[in-house]
Amino acid sequence: MTDIRFHPTDDTLACYTAGDLDSASSIMLSAHLEMCSHCRARVDTLENTQAQQLALTPSEPLSDELNNLLGTILCHQEMPQEEAHDSDKATEAHIEVNSKTFRLPRVLQRHEDQIGPWSRLPGNIKRANVSTSGHSKMNFIYMDCNSSLPQHTHQGQEITLVLAGEFIDEHATYKPGDFIIQTPKHQHSPKTREDQDCLCLTLLDAPLHFTSGLATLLNPFSQLFFR
Repeated sequence: MTDIRFHPTDDTLACYTAGDLDSASSIMLSAHLEMCSHCRARVDTLENTQAQQLALTPSEPLSDELNNLLGTILCHQEMPQEEAHDSDKATEAHIEVNSKTFRLPRVLQRHEDQIGPWSRLPGNIKRANVSTSGHSKMNFIYMDCNSSLPQHTHQGQEITLVLAGEFIDEHATYKPGDFIIQTPKHQHSPKTREDQDCLCLTLLDAPLHFTSGLATLLNPFSQLFFR
């Protein structure tokens, strides 16, 4: 995958390789890594460093947990990326919306039953919830051609991974593989062009807060966007 401009931070990738992320955040990272060779290389480097540190530590015998981590790292290094991709081809699962079919990220291939039905949101947008543990809410978001979400900021953190198509806001154009992090410091109005739809996977840990026009009347009901 080329032209990916937005990536997770080094700290986030380090937490991922150490197994310190919650399950929902790990899903988002895994889906991005499937699309981003740049971040896969960064993760490989971090895993190599962790493996070397474990091997050089002259302490008590490794616990079962550390042995399992080391085994996972070594197996990951030994399996070529192409083989890892090929291993799932026979059982590929898809998601359907607006008479279109999109391939699910590998990390969700065996969890179709955790994906809810599509529901409509304002602005010609559809959402399908993904059941995960923890407080954060994960959703597939489909923006049809020429659709938009009112200008808003975030009461917490929002992570968006573009899976197909593209969307734009006041700051950039976002394409497949882009991993976009929004915080309360950010304000934007996501939209699609007349000839381009977009499918994203999103993770929210707090409701949106609308900041312009009649959309501000939706704020008392912002929990509807956080489920």
